[in-house]
Amino acid sequence: MTPPKNPYAFPLKPKEYAPGPVPILDEWKALWNAWDLVTTKMIPVEALMEKPIPLRNPLLFYLGHIPTFEDIHLTRATGKKPTEPACYATMFERGIDPDVNDPTQCHDHSELPEVWPLLSEIINYRERVKARIMSLYITGEAFNNRCIGRALWIGFEHEALHIETFLYMSILSPNQLPPPDIPRPNFAGMAREAAAERVENEWFRIPEQEFTIGYEDPESDDGPNRFFAWDNERKPYNAQVESFEAQARPVSVGEFAAYLVDTGIEQIPVTWVDSDNSNHTDGNHSFISRHGIRTVWGPLPLSQALDWPATASYNEVAGYAKWVGARIPTLHEVRSIHEYVERTRKAPDSAVNKTFHTDSEAVFVDLGNANVGFQNFHPTPVTQNGSRLCGLGEFGGAWEWTSDSFAPQPGFKPMDIYPGYSADFLDGKHIAIVGGSWAVHPRIAGRKSFLNWWQRNYLYPWVATRLVRDI
Repeated sequence: MTPPKNPYAFPLKPKEYAPGPVPILDEWKALWNAWDLVTTKMIPVEALMEKPIPLRNPLLFYLGHIPTFEDIHLTRATGKKPTEPACYATMFERGIDPDVNDPTQCHDHSELPEVWPLLSEIINYRERVKARIMSLYITGEAFNNRCIGRALWIGFEHEALHIETFLYMSILSPNQLPPPDIPRPNFAGMAREAAAERVENEWFRIPEQEFTIGYEDPESDDGPNRFFAWDNERKPYNAQVESFEAQARPVSVGEFAAYLVDTGIEQIPVTWVDSDNSNHTDGNHSFISRHGIRTVWGPLPLSQALDWPATASYNEVAGYAKWVGARIPTLHEVRSIHEYVERTRKAPDSAVNKTFHTDSEAVFVDLGNANVGFQNFHPTPVTQNGSRLCGLGEFGGAWEWTSDSFAPQPGFKPMDIYPGYSADFLDGKHIAIVGGSWAVHPRIAGRKSFLNWWQRNYLYPWVATRLVRDI
């Protein structure tokens, strides 16, 4: 196995980051290591009751939510009693993602307690749940019982997703701390190097293609030892996409800043900071000099991040696309770009093992060029990639916007074990995204069929866009 760049970096080759459908125990230990870093070493204890995003629960909730979710699914799968205290199931089972326009409208969620458990109690509970997970590997049930294997998988990916959730919340806090055992990068030096390597963001013709999206994973848990899928990844269907043109890489911070200056738009992305609240109108240089960007090392001058991907809400990037005279690609167009890149690289075709995916390289992509899975603790430049079409996950540490509402694909059926996972958000207000940020596990960032979603005016997620145009 290739040595990681830092103690928290996950591997980037499919056979290494997803060796089998059920995560092996070493994968769990690496995930726990990253989770403990982010939630106990990168935010002070006294800041855990903060709500950096007012629409969401306090940070402390997520420390209880993760082990509780895992224990609920293990209790269901094993038929055994829950880990004590059992009352955590009513307190921590599900978080909140209310309607941005009307926060009183929200899906089913846990009722928050009037008095929260002590942090030490939550951490002790988590340790007991971890011991429960490890015991299933010792007995062999993790691999011998596919129902238990599915419970382990869903808990693993849920925890992997919420590492990023915690970070995009905590980074808004004035109390965010850097990873204690990772040296501060030379951001100024990297910015100079990126500026010297910038090339034009070229347009590539994406040919008309037909390919398969999704794969089969019945919850009967019989049949071959296939990879698991969330309900929005099932069932497989064929997509035929006409030819169009796409830019090589995502819109950069510098390009987005130029748009804000030219249009006079005062609202900046939530990950940016204004170091001078006075109203300046004297051009791009002044704008850049008085703004910064948030990182886990604190705010950087915006000038040191001009070549990073510009992460912003869908509405914000849609305004940029209109200003340029282009558009954001549909979900199928984004998938077509990725399919074209994979075919160019001679990766296994998407239709391989169409019925039951048992080969990791048919389900996942090689992420060797991607800034995902904690290779870095910050976005990285993308402007040097203007002559190379970026594939899945290769957005410099950001997810990728589509222009399509999050909607059920053909044959959609809610998961038996988590029926609200997708169904609660198929409301026309959420936009589908793909890929993953620098803080997302490769099992998610590199899976060809994985979908996430955000409300179009939700300001906080780390999502960028590339532009497309009709031929």
